[in-house]
Formats: sequence, C-alpha cells, structure tokens
Amino acid sequence: MKNVIYLFGPTIMIFIGLSYFESIPITFVLFYSWLFFIPFITYARHSDLKEKLVHSIQNGFTVKPLLFGIISGVICLFSIYGSVAFLQGHLFDVDRLSELLLQWGFSGKNVWVFILVLIFINPLLEEWYWREFMYKRYLDKLGVTKSVLLTSFFYALYHMLSLIPLFEMPFSLIATLPVLFAGLLWGYFRVKFSSIIAPVISHALADIGIIFVYLHYFM
Repeated sequence: MKNVIYLFGPTIMIFIGLSYFESIPITFVLFYSWLFFIPFITYARHSDLKEKLVHSIQNGFTVKPLLFGIISGVICLFSIYGSVAFLQGHLFDVDRLSELLLQWGFSGKNVWVFILVLIFINPLLEEWYWREFMYKRYLDKLGVTKSVLLTSFFYALYHMLSLIPLFEMPFSLIATLPVLFAGLLWGYFRVKFSSIIAPVISHALADIGIIFVYLHYFM
C-alpha cells in the first residue's frame, strides 16, 4: 500500500496545487517537498541505502555516463525548442497559455526563481525520486524492465495532468509521449550506468529547452 501511495503522491501534489489552489508557487512547494522528504526520511532510517546512493553517485562521475547525459540532454533541448517553434500557432495558442501562466502566478520576479528551480532542483529531485528511490523499491518485486516501465509511466502521469489545462485535447495527451520516452531513456541510463548522474544531466538540459521556449514565446 505504501508503494502505491508513493507512486501516486507526486501526481496528487500537482493536482492539489494546480486544480485546487491554482498556484504554481504552491504546487512547487507541495510537489518538491514530497519528492525530497519521502526518500530523505527513508534513507535517513537506513544507513545501507545511504551507502549505496553514495556509491551510485560515484559511478556516475566517469566519462561514459557524463557523455551520454550531455549528448542526450542537448538532443532533448533542441527537440523541445524545435517542436514548439514548429507547432506554435497550429496546435496551441501562445496568448491563451500566457494568460493561464499569469493566472497561476508564473510572472514577475517569481519567473527567475522558477527557472533556477527547474534547472537545478527539478532534475535532481525527480531523478532521485523516480530513477533511484522508486526504481529500487520495485526492482526486487518486478525486475529491471518492469521497474523502469512502471516508474516512467507514473513520472509521465503528473506531466500529463499539468499539460491538460495548457493544451487542447488530444495534443495534451500527445505531448505526454515525449515525457514518457524521456523517462524510459533516463531509466535505461540508470540501469546501464548504475547511477542517476547521466539522467540528472540529461534532464537538466531538457528543462533548459523548456525554459528557452518560455523566454522566447511567453516572456
């Protein structure tokens, strides 16, 4: 039961923040508090998990994982920016999205705080939660492939929830597919390199692509 709650927890935090409070700042607080404190409490109670995490991080600071993280991240960055440049005005309305972001509090000085969070905190906490904490919780029960599939699906789930208010159907669902693919890719990196370093680097660069889109089209 606890594992099921952990799977749905981030999605519930996003839902409460966006649907009930209609506030990105509150959503960020709820969401990142969950991603940080749930695994932190578990790791604090089990010294063996802390040791494995340190070893896992050390594994990631070698040439191959760093190279895979950077190259895949740059590809994600240009893919995100290029896709939006091609599709804006056809499948979604920039003006409507801008109004909704303002309504959610994504404006003014808050924007630069959000940008720093998306670059430095978001990839670290999401990868720690999904590709380390949750992946390991299901690894013994389901095996490598099913654990990667399961964590990638629930990682994509709350992104879909965030996209539904932003884009018309079915584009909000279609836009979730690259998120699912990214989750699978980063899950593969986690397995291949026994570390979350490559996923974190790739994820951070992908988030920079999202930020470039915002700065270009919505500022």
